Amino acid sequence: MLKRSFFMSTTALAGGCLFAVSALAADLYVAGEPVLPTVLPAVSGVNGKISLEGGALDAEGFAAFKGSISLPLGQQFGLQVDGAVGVLDEEFIGGGGGHLFWRDPSIALLGIYGSYTTIEALDGDIARLGVEGEYYWNQLTLKAVIGAEFIDIDAPVDYDGTNLFAFSDLSYYANDNLELSVGHRYTGEKHALALGVEYQLSQQVFASGVSLFAEGRIGEDDYKGAWAGVRMYLGDEKTLIRRHREDDPTDWEEDNLLGIVNAAGNGCVPNAAELRGEGPYTSGEGFIYGEGYNTCTGKEVYFASDG
Repeated sequence: MLKRSFFMSTTALAGGCLFAVSALAADLYVAGEPVLPTVLPAVSGVNGKISLEGGALDAEGFAAFKGSISLPLGQQFGLQVDGAVGVLDEEFIGGGGGHLFWRDPSIALLGIYGSYTTIEALDGDIARLGVEGEYYWNQLTLKAVIGAEFIDIDAPVDYDGTNLFAFSDLSYYANDNLELSVGHRYTGEKHALALGVEYQLSQQVFASGVSLFAEGRIGEDDYKGAWAGVRMYLGDEKTLIRRHREDDPTDWEEDNLLGIVNAAGNGCVPNAAELRGEGPYTSGEGFIYGEGYNTCTGKEVYFASDG
């Protein structure tokens, strides 16, 4: 009798445990939806950003209005288009760029980058084509782009070259809305140190995402540049680190300007002997003028002064 009671008790206990485990398993399992690792899309959704900034490049003042739009291309690919207009030394600057990339926001980005920028003050332009990549590890992001740049400047110097360009940044997010970065730039055949900071303001006040940023460059031949501005993000509400990893790749437009400014220092500057031609002539009132051919640029030149 005692054995029978013990057997029934243990059977009931085992049955109860089996029922509890089965119920728990039923709660965890959803038919047709196996548990798999979640891979975020390359771009979380259609999004964009616009910014207004100003500062100085090599002692020349500049201001620019910039914008970008990012689009998902399926699950793991994305496209971003950049554009910018502004002034440098009171002359027009403008440009655009594009990024076609694969990305897993938890690990890395790899893609193709291209851009074109023109500066009226130097009668010059620069085009770039290269590959870019990003690697994400906790609060650190490593960014780099490398490729070929094609620079053509006509005035006040003559420069026409195809060079290597290489940019890199190491960013540390002190918190999810504060990015501090240090990097290197090689463009226009010169090196420069790059420094940057961006802070996203409270989204309880600016729901769409607004940040303040500042950047600086210190390079060869006593080159210096610095600028600051405000940026508005268009898309879902999220932290700054998530925006940078889930939405828009870096826009390198300011460093396109840096490339032209650097290259201008490498150009051909004609001396008086190279400005050959007719003149100078002196008017009755002492005004000096003339015309000739610049052997450095291969173009006709005109000069005038009040003596």
